[in-house]
Amino acid sequence: MPGVRLRIGAIVLAGLLACAPASSASSSSDPNLAAALATVHRQCPVGEAQISTTMWMAGWTFNALYGNCRAGDGTDQHIWFFAGRHLVGMDTKEPDSSRAIIGLWRDSNTLAFMYVLYRPSDPDCCATGGGKIVRFRLSAHRVVALDALPPPVSSTSIGR
Repeated sequence: MPGVRLRIGAIVLAGLLACAPASSASSSSDPNLAAALATVHRQCPVGEAQISTTMWMAGWTFNALYGNCRAGDGTDQHIWFFAGRHLVGMDTKEPDSSRAIIGLWRDSNTLAFMYVLYRPSDPDCCATGGGKIVRFRLSAHRVVALDALPPPVSSTSIGR
């Protein structure tokens, strides 16, 4: 029976791998991603930056990188948008940033991110304000937000 179990395990593993979503290309196989990461790392120290490539699709013109730039606690979140290897915009202007951003979905023309919303009394670990989905689109070599960006959190209102 051990041989049968081994074969069944191999079949299950192969099936899981076949069903897994395709991951984005690594920076070593995608020169545009490598150039985009270099651009982001010029703004964000490599030791502090935690940049996600999960919304990047090799071979697609419109892409984004997102994540923490400078905060040791991970709360200096930004999105960098690229057309090929060229930076075409960010979701906010420095020093404005967000505490938490999640990449949700994309197609070739649109990228959607959720901004986690915090109440004024929420600690960084525990947002209770919900989330706001914002879609971005490339238009004439610039990024356009199709939905309003939530405001930064203030002492009196929910925000990002």
